[in-house]
Amino acid sequence: MYRYTMAAQATNAGSWLVLLLHDEELMMTIRTTTHLATFAAVSIALYAGVAHAAETVALLPSSGSNVAPQVLEASRDILKDHLQRTGQYTVLTPAGVPSQDEPTAVQASHEALAVGAGQAVVLRITHIGTAARVRLTVYAAQTGQVIYWDSIPISGGPEELDPVLQRLVHAMVTGRPVRESAEIDTVTDKEMQTLNRRAANKSFGLHILTLMPFNTADGEFRPVPGLGVFWLYDARSWLADIAVDYGHKEASTLWSVSLGGYYPLSREDFAPYVGGAVRLSSLTLGGRGSGGVSFQPTVGFLLGRLSSVQIRGEVGYLINTFSEESEPNVATVAGPARFSHGFVLSVGIGF
Repeated sequence: MYRYTMAAQATNAGSWLVLLLHDEELMMTIRTTTHLATFAAVSIALYAGVAHAAETVALLPSSGSNVAPQVLEASRDILKDHLQRTGQYTVLTPAGVPSQDEPTAVQASHEALAVGAGQAVVLRITHIGTAARVRLTVYAAQTGQVIYWDSIPISGGPEELDPVLQRLVHAMVTGRPVRESAEIDTVTDKEMQTLNRRAANKSFGLHILTLMPFNTADGEFRPVPGLGVFWLYDARSWLADIAVDYGHKEASTLWSVSLGGYYPLSREDFAPYVGGAVRLSSLTLGGRGSGGVSFQPTVGFLLGRLSSVQIRGEVGYLINTFSEESEPNVATVAGPARFSHGFVLSVGIGF
């Protein structure tokens, strides 16, 4: 047996309460009971706060275009369930039947005030072809101002209304756009579809070219004729191509693979363009040969852009990022290295 003394100051009365307990087991029981009572009091207070914060809303009869009345009525019931499940709304359903006409802000406010609600919730479903759009609008009862508005397209039929309405309510509660508020069970069939993309026109062609280099390894100006193939892609607002080229003359040789991008200056059959290409090149221009990346600013034209056969002409200026050493002489193991550059002229046909 132990003797315990517990003193508590009652601040509202300014008195002291002294309890003398002579049984340890009794003391433990009282402590446990006190903790449970405190937990219950806090829980009741929290629940009362949540219940007090719940907003009373009037869920008006649904409206729609090309939608059966039975579907509109069922959608209203489902929306009511999702609203009440959040715990933030007390939902009232004024009498009425589904219609094709969506209630105005004034009508929605009047209906909400008539049942003592602070907000009016309006659901609209528009169906056209194989797709539909679901729109949710919330008005303040006193002012008729829009508190929330958003919509989402669907393509999976009436059975998709349940997850769509759940997602709209989730977006309304979180304050996020509906397109960013999808959860794992509210992704629509429309969102799972692949994006539609415009098809680019494609053509394969053959061109002849001439490289006119300056600052070569041996200091000689020696044009290099060549031949190449290209694949041109026309995406309407821009052009792109892939080309493989080869040229040779005497001590000069050219190999290259290039990627180009261009901006057309016209949408008509004759279309000038500007742009550039990046070449991975192997060059021998009177020296020991070298290779690397080259840049080529380019201007050109397409004749017959709107037809299945095209004439293509270009003038570019090749700028090498690599140097080439000249052939060795008596004084040095290898001659001085030079960065060559020069014009590239080409003309070709695509089909």
